[in-house]
This record gives sequence, C-alpha cells and structure tokens, in this order.
Amino acid sequence: MTDAVKEIRKLIASADEDTLIALANKGTYKRACKDAEGAPSDFTETDEGIVLDFGGETVTIKAPLDKSICTCPSRAICRHIVGALVVMKGVIPADEAPAPEPVQETPAAENKAEDTPAVPAEIPAPEPEETEPETIYLSEKDRAKVRACAELCRGLLAEIIAEGLVRTPADMPARIEAAAVKCHSVKAAAAEKIMREIGGRLSDHIERRAAFDLDKFTERLLKCDELLRELEEKDLTEDDLGEFKRKYTTLDGDLSLIPVGARDVDIGDYVGEIFYFLDENRTSGRNFLTVSDLRPVFYESGKKRRRAPAVCPWDLAVPLRSFMKNSLVLHNAKISDDKLSTSSETRVVSQSKVSLNSPVVYDLIKDDFREIAIALDTAGDLETDRLFFVRPTACLSQRYDKYDQQFIMEIEDVNGCHINIKAKFRAETKAFIDTLERIGKRMLADKDTCFTLLAVANIDDGELTLFPIEIYDFIVPFECSGYTLPEKYEDAAAYAGYAETLLDLFSKLRETMSSVVHCGLRSEIRDDEKLVKYAGNCGMKGLAELAEKVIDTASSFRHSTGGDAREMLESMEKLSAYIRTGEQKLQTISALSQMQPGDIRELYP
Repeated sequence: MTDAVKEIRKLIASADEDTLIALANKGTYKRACKDAEGAPSDFTETDEGIVLDFGGETVTIKAPLDKSICTCPSRAICRHIVGALVVMKGVIPADEAPAPEPVQETPAAENKAEDTPAVPAEIPAPEPEETEPETIYLSEKDRAKVRACAELCRGLLAEIIAEGLVRTPADMPARIEAAAVKCHSVKAAAAEKIMREIGGRLSDHIERRAAFDLDKFTERLLKCDELLRELEEKDLTEDDLGEFKRKYTTLDGDLSLIPVGARDVDIGDYVGEIFYFLDENRTSGRNFLTVSDLRPVFYESGKKRRRAPAVCPWDLAVPLRSFMKNSLVLHNAKISDDKLSTSSETRVVSQSKVSLNSPVVYDLIKDDFREIAIALDTAGDLETDRLFFVRPTACLSQRYDKYDQQFIMEIEDVNGCHINIKAKFRAETKAFIDTLERIGKRMLADKDTCFTLLAVANIDDGELTLFPIEIYDFIVPFECSGYTLPEKYEDAAAYAGYAETLLDLFSKLRETMSSVVHCGLRSEIRDDEKLVKYAGNCGMKGLAELAEKVIDTASSFRHSTGGDAREMLESMEKLSAYIRTGEQKLQTISALSQMQPGDIRELYP
C-alpha cells in the first residue's frame, strides 16, 4: 500500500457527514446515501488513488477528497463521488482515522482555574440552523428516459440544419409534434414548450405564411438545441425539467386595474387574445399586467379552426372584453411575472367607468424617443418590460415593405428624433394596420394632428422600432416631459461609428447562420473568409475564432460522409451567444445615434 493510498484511507475514515455535505450539498449527499445502499464495495488501489465503480460510472478517489474524479459529464463533485465515499466508509475501519491531538493545558491556565471561583455561565440559546432547500435529483431510470428523449429531439434539429429548410420534408412538423409529446411523457416541460414552438414556426415556413421569420427561427432553433444538450449532459433535478403550469403569487391588498388595450394573436400553436392592464398603484411592482385568453391549436387539423368561448375570469358572468372600458379592483389577485391569473378565487370588488386621459397615464407617456432607448438598456425579457405609452409629434412617411411583408411608418418626437413603427402583415393584424395607415395619412395631411400609442419597443440591428398595440386620439398630456439625457450617455455619439460597425458585423454573421439553416450544411457559405477577416480587423479576435469554427465545421460536413450536424449546432450556439452579448452592450449607443437626424446636433453637444 503506497503512502498516497494510506493518506486517502485516513481521509475517508475521518470524513463525517458534514465533510461529505461540504463536498457537494445536502441533497446530493442524501441521494448518494440512498444509491449506496446495497452497492458493491469492490475497489482497486492504484498509484492515482482508490478506484471503484458506482452508479454505472468509474470513480477515482484522490487526496484531498475534492480532487476526486468521475467519468460522468459533471465537472463538479457529483453524487457518484459522494456515493463512492459513502461505500468506502463502510469498508475502511474507523481506527484508520488519524488520532486527535491531545489538548495540553499550560501551568498558568491550571493555576488560574484553581484561583478563580466557579461562576455559573449563561449559555445562550442555540440559534436555529438555516436549512437549505433539498435538491431532488432524478433517478437513473428517469434520467435515462429524459436523455433518450433529448437525443431524439436533437436528432430532428440536426436533420433540419443538415438538409436546410428548403429541403425539409412536409412531415417534419408532425415529427416534431410527436417529439414534443414524448417530452411531455418524461415531464420535460421546458423542452416540450420550445419543441412545439419550433414545430409551429416550421409550419409557418412550409405553409409560406408571412409570419415566418428566418432569423427568429434560427435563434430559437439554437436555443432549443442548447436546452436539449443540457438535458443530455447535466445531472438533472426536477427544476431542470421546467414546469407545466405557472406558479402564481397572491398579492397583498387590492389590485386596481385600468384596461389599456388588447390584441389578437396567432403564434402558431396558440391563438386568442391578450388583454393589457395598467396597475394603477403598482401593487404588483410593475406598470403593466396582462391576461391571456389563448387556446392550443396544435392538435387541430384543417385550415378552419373551431371557435372557442371567450374567457370569463374572476367568476365574471361575461367575457373580459366587455369590461375593457371599466377600471377593476380585484381582491386576492394572483400574478406570475406579468401574467394575471383568471382564477375564480380572485374576486372583482368594484368596477367603474374610466378614462385614459388622466394624470396616471400622463406620467407614463414618452415624448422623447431617447428615453425609450435608455429604458430598454436595463429592461427585462418580458414584453411588458418594453411596453410604453408613446406620443410622436409628426408622421414623416409611411410605406409597405413587400419583401418583409410589413407596414412601416416613420415618426418624429419633440426633439426631431426619427424612429419607425413596424407591423407585420398577418390575418390578425390586417384591420389594425388599416387603421394605422388612415391615421398616418391624417398626420401627414394635418401637422397638428397627434396620437398616443401603446407600443412594444425593441432595438434591432441598432435601430429603435415600435410594434403598436393600441392607438388613442383622446389622450392629450398637458405638457412635454422635458426629458434630460443621463450623463453616462452624453458621449454616445463618439462611439456610435464603432458600435454601428460592430453591429453590422454581427448582422452579417447572423445572416450567415440563418443562411446555413435555410440552405443546409451541404451548401457553401458565401464570403466566409471575408467575414473572419472582417471580425479580425475590428479587433474581435474571439469572435473571429468562433466564426472560423462555424465555417470550418460546415466545410468539414460538406466534404465528408460522416459529418456531425450536432457539432455545427453547438458551434453556432457559441457564436450566437457571443453576438447576443455584444449587441446588448452596443444597441443603445447605436439607437441613440441612428434616431438623430443630421441637422440636429444640440442633443449631443
């Protein structure tokens, strides 16, 4: 027995429950103890340490114990390592632990003890220990099922990117739907949701709907593969699988709601309406809340979908749309993020007629587009985090973009800044776009005509755009907001040129990835070397390496029979994550620059 093995045996023998919990966490330790019951205790002593099999993996115990390694994908101390230590504690005699060092009292301490009279000490009550929430890991059987399901789903995504959307068979949405059902059967809620989304977007492409967006499809495809890869590789807990139902929190006190708008939605797998409310007193901590009246349609066949009864929330006798001109006070309201529950446990305490032409709305109106761009810099991921009342002073132009199938209106604010309103042509938006066009014509004909919009703001390719939800001709604020640009953004113009150059590079790389998804890995990537050189010339060495990896992987797939489309997906995920991070840092600077017309310089002295 080597000295190293002797040291390891001493460490194992002296390791108590607290030591093993400290290596990982309490949940992992408890799971390991359960798995260790009846596990074989055969082990081998080598120069590296003590080697044994546990839970289908090979564990090598080293000194110190936190340097132990396992053949599973986990990089941290996993349950296999902790379980192997538990097994070895049952094998190694306790007397191999090092003896505790004796405590020697000094003569001074002895004399002091003799001279000092005994005084009963007050023993403080022990403080209650903070209990960590127990982490519940999936059993080996359940984990194997989830892995098999994730592997099946990733295979479908790899098939899409290998062949490209142009060659994707017509039955692929049905196959993805079947895979989503499989996800449901293994309780992988998050995977089921995003697989259904992929299937819905793919159906839009196959049926040539104007709603299909290639860049968005590419982004969600990569996000889906990233999620599935984690399900394949991670030591899974129940939380990793996601939840089928939202968890709602009951608000303290009454919730005062003012209805501000509604819109029809058709997002492939779900159709219906979304209703928007203003939280008058910010009881929820948010400005806006929503109620969704959506129903799934992924099981319906045929072009004509059945009509479903409208939602009657909070035990109301009539549909919610009938109350969209009344303020409502709710008791026992429940929310999840920005979503209001329609539970009958919530009661409508009172209702009354309400006008949006009021100070509570005036305080939220943005008449300076710069304020919207700055707000987006710190906004969350929810739609209502990017929802604003906007009051432009003029409509400069409007047009139809036949290529992107959208209506575009250019508007101006009090400082002369220009941005665009964009609305995609869809069946559910046709009537609204017609209204928007009429309003644009009135504003072009009469410069004194103004309207207030409820719109969702986004910054795409460095340009601030609005997606309108409602238009009001009766909201007239008393005065302009007098917004002042924060000091940290005053020098934005100095960096605008470089920001726009990098955003242009990011856009070209996104187009390249979208082209791969559209045409497939067997098609050649155009201007591949120029893109890598472009990234290098911009000083983005890391970005250039990621782009080169994507291009090399695609080239390898084209020129070999055993190419791995999954490797390509993983390379594209890393490139997309880099681009996303870069865009978050640069979008606001570019948006502030692009909205500024050439003849206005006082905004950036």
